[in-house]
Amino acid sequence: MCADNSADKSREDLLAWGKVQLPALVDYTLALQAELRRLRDRAAENSTNSSRAPSTDRQPPKSQSLRRKSGRKPGGQPGHPGRTLQFSQNPQHTQIHPLGQCHCGEDLCREPALDFERRQVFDLPALNLECTEHRAEIKECPGCGQFLTAPFPADVQAPIQYGRNFRALLAYFYDAQLGASRRIRQMCQEMFGYGVSEGTLQSARQEQYQALEPFEQHLEKILPQQPVLHADETSLPVNQVTHWLHVLCTPLLTFFSVQALRGKEALKAIGIIPQFAGWLMHDFLSSYLGFENCLHTFCKSHLMRELVFIFEQHHQNWAKELYDLFLEMLRLVRQRKARDAPLTEAEYKGWRRRYRKILRQGRRDNPLTPEQRANRRRKQSKEQNLLDRLETYDDAILAFLWALEVPFTNNQAERDFRFMKGRIKISGCFRSLQGARRHVRIRSYIGTLRKHGLPVLEYLRRALDGQPFLPRATT
Repeated sequence: MCADNSADKSREDLLAWGKVQLPALVDYTLALQAELRRLRDRAAENSTNSSRAPSTDRQPPKSQSLRRKSGRKPGGQPGHPGRTLQFSQNPQHTQIHPLGQCHCGEDLCREPALDFERRQVFDLPALNLECTEHRAEIKECPGCGQFLTAPFPADVQAPIQYGRNFRALLAYFYDAQLGASRRIRQMCQEMFGYGVSEGTLQSARQEQYQALEPFEQHLEKILPQQPVLHADETSLPVNQVTHWLHVLCTPLLTFFSVQALRGKEALKAIGIIPQFAGWLMHDFLSSYLGFENCLHTFCKSHLMRELVFIFEQHHQNWAKELYDLFLEMLRLVRQRKARDAPLTEAEYKGWRRRYRKILRQGRRDNPLTPEQRANRRRKQSKEQNLLDRLETYDDAILAFLWALEVPFTNNQAERDFRFMKGRIKISGCFRSLQGARRHVRIRSYIGTLRKHGLPVLEYLRRALDGQPFLPRATT
């Protein structure tokens, strides 16, 4: 009997303790669930459903891609021009191969050739450095008796030096092909028989950097005149301190700038965006939104990766519907661009209604909690944050529907950045800010040359002659 009374008392004590501690236990359990979900979401992120770079994927992502199959075979599509050697109409050398005897034994040496069957071989000449000796005359003036020496050409400044062609090649190896300095010196030794020093390599690049100052000033002048600018930024380690590489580009122009900061102060220091009045394509960085002198539009690829994540990991169908709607819009815009027929205002409003209808479904699936309604600064879920952006900037996001010059994505800026990731993998970081700025100015020039289809090495050489390529402004 005593044992039963003791058990009842223990049960009552436990219930009383539970009533007091239950709210705290519930809050603790909910916090653990939220943390568990956050960690699972973070582990599930990869390059297909977030902004993470493909190099960070631990294994090839097994994504349930929302992209539909195109039905096309891999490789070049019909109509692709292809790339192959073409017969040269002006070969540098010609070799005649005589026909001396017929299969029947008849001698054909004295018979005239009726025609020729042609085959051409494209090859390199022997790679040798040619030495040119400059001799300046020294004469005695018969009038005053002074000894005078003729001036050397402006680019001949030392008793022994490398010429401009070779110095341009060193910059090409390092900045265009992302070669490590040790490997470049090794190549020069093996190819030409001259192992250049580190000082010679960096001196050649510094000369190239100075020769391209007019090009950079020209870009700063014409970029604000463009109808559309792609903007992006990525971290750049300089002597183990994080700096930021900013890019402003178009399909024909590339401009890089290294800044200590990422935000609005850095963009003002660059000075291009404050003068720009066209469409600025970027990835929702708030620093860009602070510039009211231009029109803003946003990269749909970033949004679509977030939609993929929400559909795959949180199984919300509105995300898939919006993803499919973006693809449908893109197909429509491509058809209209081919006909140069922008959407009418009524057509745009129809697409916008479909867009807003999907967002309303997203809100129903992700309602605000009473605490979030009471305090708008309270932390929101990934879905709620995305819906905020999709609703607040709907016209800017959908601008590509009615303004055909507006691109669908910011891939142009991301493509222009890829070289820097390779550079960092090779060297780890830049040792000095001056070295980083030297590299990105030369890369701005190289990127612009490649977009215009111009031979990079030749135009690096022309820059050393004081004639850098200056692209035209397009409006």
